[in-house]
Amino acid sequence: MKLLASDYDGTLRYEPKVVEEDLDAVKRWQNAGNLFVVVTGRSMESFLQELENNDFHCDFIVLNNGGVVYDGSGKCLQVSYLDFDKALELIEYIRTLPCASYVLNDGFHRHRVVIDPSQEDVKYANMPQEKDEEALLNGGKIAQIVISLNDDELAQRIVRYVNEQFNGYIEAYANRNCVDIVPVGISKAEGLSYVLQYLGIDDDDVYTIGDSFNDLPMIEAYHGFSVGMAPEEIREKSEQVYLSVADCIKDLMR
Repeated sequence: MKLLASDYDGTLRYEPKVVEEDLDAVKRWQNAGNLFVVVTGRSMESFLQELENNDFHCDFIVLNNGGVVYDGSGKCLQVSYLDFDKALELIEYIRTLPCASYVLNDGFHRHRVVIDPSQEDVKYANMPQEKDEEALLNGGKIAQIVISLNDDELAQRIVRYVNEQFNGYIEAYANRNCVDIVPVGISKAEGLSYVLQYLGIDDDDVYTIGDSFNDLPMIEAYHGFSVGMAPEEIREKSEQVYLSVADCIKDLMR
């Protein structure tokens, strides 16, 4: 039995819906007795809608860039939270940024807050602004913060600032049109490692595929691949570059 862990946005889903070729390949992979895991920056609330829209099954789901793990039946196995006082301090900083919006995540639900309504919100344009940010903050649990922006240079500056100023508490990753912020020590590799320990699977039987910088930890930790649209830095650190998840699975099943 082998395990393939795929990033979602930009890797498995690069069109409005997951293409049939990739869905069929995932089913063939699973029908052959292998496991398929999605490892994403999305919340569970968001990803459940994707599962419904695309009609496919994951054996495990690693969310929040590794901070939240669910099994295929929807049972929550692990949630990691940000240091709450540091998260509040970080939110005050985010509110000063020239960004479209930010989203707070409590481990399941998302809450969007608009910063600059004049900016095009490429990441969360279809997500309504929630009115209950205060309620979430009163709950005292924040699992992830995502900053939505359209400037790659600004994203890198934010990542450097957050990782320097909140060293030991918080980690930031540049992603497509956003910056993902999670508890220190959390990464896609760590979230996937939890699944492997839970199942007792050897690292050598694990394959990963992604397209962005937050995928690098799992690409470097296991047999790591990337898709052709990935930045050059990601492709250079991959064992193989594929056109799609379907092409990757076809090669692995030979």
